[in-house]
Amino acid sequence: MKAYLALTVPPETKIVLDALATLLQKSPSGVVELMVSSFLAALPEGQRSAIETLKIAAMTNIEAAPAAGASASPLTTYHFSRLCFRRDAIEQIGQSEAFRVITPVGTFQMTKSDFYRDFQNVVESKSYREGGIYHYPKLPARAEQYRVS
Repeated sequence: MKAYLALTVPPETKIVLDALATLLQKSPSGVVELMVSSFLAALPEGQRSAIETLKIAAMTNIEAAPAAGASASPLTTYHFSRLCFRRDAIEQIGQSEAFRVITPVGTFQMTKSDFYRDFQNVVESKSYREGGIYHYPKLPARAEQYRVS
């Protein structure tokens, strides 16, 4: 489930955020995710523990809720003739952000962290690392859990 946070951001902050995103080759939300986790790690133990407790409670509520947003299209979506992982599309998003691949045999959606966990062989392949693309001639069974249509 992807949540959107609507904030009014001063222009100077937006410029710095965009510059950091470019420098780190991440999406702006990926930069915010990195900054928040760094800030959290720097908090005193008592404050960090309180935030972690709230986070666990909130995540439990999110996981227990029906996946109403599961069919919503993520911002990173691309079409390919078979299941394909494109480095330029995947590496620009944050770990908890989703990407969607639309193929003639189905549509597959996963987060970047799902991809790194379940398709580690792709991440480590020469084709993905150097060529920026990896596609399967035959759909792997582990991809079925990410089929959305």
